[in-house]
Amino acid sequence: MKLQDRLPDGVTVDGKFYKMDFSFRNVLRMIEVLDDNNLMPGARAYNALHCLCKRPKNVFRVLEAVKGLLFTAQRKKDGQRVTDWVQDAGLIRAAFRQVYGIDLWRDNLHWIEFTELLNAIPEGNRYTEVVGIRARPMPEPTKWNQKEREWLLRAKADFALDLTEEEIAKQQQRDINRIADVLTAWAGGAKNV
Repeated sequence: MKLQDRLPDGVTVDGKFYKMDFSFRNVLRMIEVLDDNNLMPGARAYNALHCLCKRPKNVFRVLEAVKGLLFTAQRKKDGQRVTDWVQDAGLIRAAFRQVYGIDLWRDNLHWIEFTELLNAIPEGNRYTEVVGIRARPMPEPTKWNQKEREWLLRAKADFALDLTEEEIAKQQQRDINRIADVLTAWAGGAKNV
């Protein structure tokens, strides 16, 4: 968004304006509904939009416009998720209070304002420390960094995010691929004997 732009209060689809309430609480509820795999896709889309407006119409196209507007940048590092809205709720609330003096229990922020402030939280608080540990790559082992690697492994385990069903499935597929690679290499070596 440009500095001179106002925060949006809706989306336009096919020439029709749909007024929305983009407060961070409503958008987090919408994300929760979109992540609910117990709902059919149509019900999920309708209920997600219902978090932002009273009677959503043209649901799928409006939802895509909303996603395009609100989710242009997320806090990820190399495709890795480093923040979870549920697990990190207390850390995020504390960081907003510490850094900006904003009480997320009482104050209401537009989603775009909320995410811009979240992404601008400076170093020096628990939230950025935890995100930094999750995002930090594991250094290659050397004879000098064993203690650092042990500390980082423990810290990453302490602050690890719970995996989503999708992340579990991807991890299982990576594990299967690794086993297949090992068996293929082993079978290739056995043929050469």
